[in-house]
Amino acid sequence: MTGGEPRVERICIIGAGKVGTAMADLLSSRGRTVSAVADPDRRARERAAALSGAAPTESAVEAVGNADVVLITTPDGAIAETCRLIAGAGLDLTGKKFVHMSGALSLEVLDAVEQKGARVLSIHPLQTFADLEGARGTLPGSTFGVTCDADLQEWADGFVADLGGALKLVSEADRVLYHAAAVLTSNLITMVKYGALRIARDLGFSDEEYSRAFMPLARATVENVARLGPADALTGPLARGDASTVQAHLKALEDFDPELSALYRAVCLWGLKVVAEKGEVSDETIERMRQLLEHRPKP
Repeated sequence: MTGGEPRVERICIIGAGKVGTAMADLLSSRGRTVSAVADPDRRARERAAALSGAAPTESAVEAVGNADVVLITTPDGAIAETCRLIAGAGLDLTGKKFVHMSGALSLEVLDAVEQKGARVLSIHPLQTFADLEGARGTLPGSTFGVTCDADLQEWADGFVADLGGALKLVSEADRVLYHAAAVLTSNLITMVKYGALRIARDLGFSDEEYSRAFMPLARATVENVARLGPADALTGPLARGDASTVQAHLKALEDFDPELSALYRAVCLWGLKVVAEKGEVSDETIERMRQLLEHRPKP
């Protein structure tokens, strides 16, 4: 390396679950140097290391010793303790970048290493990690919510760009609300779909038949929301002001599963805001549907 060439950053990954393994794989495929992967599970760390050319190790401290950038992809509850372990190991952390990839946690969980001279960031991929194969395909092109000091923004932008992503700055104060939006976008949709699956099973659909019959509807809905926005994409009885169908749904769901009926009520009550924004149903009809949805049958 000549004096004019930039020094290649060595990245270690602590935590070889789905996120850590996907990051090891993607970073190495994008030309980044993954020097080590640390995890107490031997098979997990060896798999991530094999995908990235990194050295597998059980010890987070050992991984950090030879790294310039430390990605902590452990479960959220283990991040602060991992940092305390590293901070207490006597390593020189001055100038090393420590990055946690949690959506909701603030930078405070990295305090222990920051106090030892490390620079700290959060870089959270707005993406779901149901399995490694899916993450490989969906991470590039995703947005990454980033929280860091102003002088680290250029570095973070380059890091995210190497992942094929787009950076969106998120303030410390807004991280939990930002993460709630992500959960509403992804996890809550999954939970609602489980309710539909339960009904389909009761009607005699196999899980495969449910996917074949209902998933094209789900995909088209998501695509319409992306293309048109929620208000213009909304269809169905609420969007039509069809209170009688809503009432029939509530009766059928109450008989099937009162908890699922309560979920339908809660989502539809919020959905009346979308109906109002859509502007195709009168205020009187919206109010009539609201009263219907707010009325809970006696147990």
